[in-house]
Amino acid sequence: MNIRALASTSLAAILLLGTAGCGLFVDAATLKPYSASDGLNVDVGELQLRNVLVITDESGDASLVATIVNNTTEIQYLNVEFRTDVPVDLAIVANEGLTKVGLADDNPAIATGTALKAGQYVDIYFQYGEQDGVSMAIPVLDGSLSLYAPYAPSLFIPEPVVSPAVTPSPTPEG
Repeated sequence: MNIRALASTSLAAILLLGTAGCGLFVDAATLKPYSASDGLNVDVGELQLRNVLVITDESGDASLVATIVNNTTEIQYLNVEFRTDVPVDLAIVANEGLTKVGLADDNPAIATGTALKAGQYVDIYFQYGEQDGVSMAIPVLDGSLSLYAPYAPSLFIPEPVVSPAVTPSPTPEG
């Protein structure tokens, strides 16, 4: 009787391992970090850049879109270098806490003359202060999707530069 009980217990254990044992030897995909949106995540020192992407249109200009989480206690100046045929540098102010970057967020970061096309990836180098920089291949999208249409660089209208008008001074009498 003991041999039958041992055999049935062994058979049950083998069946249990055979049907549920796959998870013992395979890494769970839910434990791997990934970017859950169209953009990518980049960490530079204490700055966390989330959902970084580039929106372009037929103008050849490119608009950087991102959310920056500044975990420091002071304003940081993030240098962004588009490494294209004609490199373009941008300086972005990262306030304490959360800073949204993008034309639709009233904080445009426009790189002119990049000639990027939707579907490409562009190498962008991010760096601030004395921190080591990070280079990342960022996806380039266009404004054809209604979600990204307000970020298209062709919508950017620079504020006019106001120069003081010269008013002739009255001629003194006398």
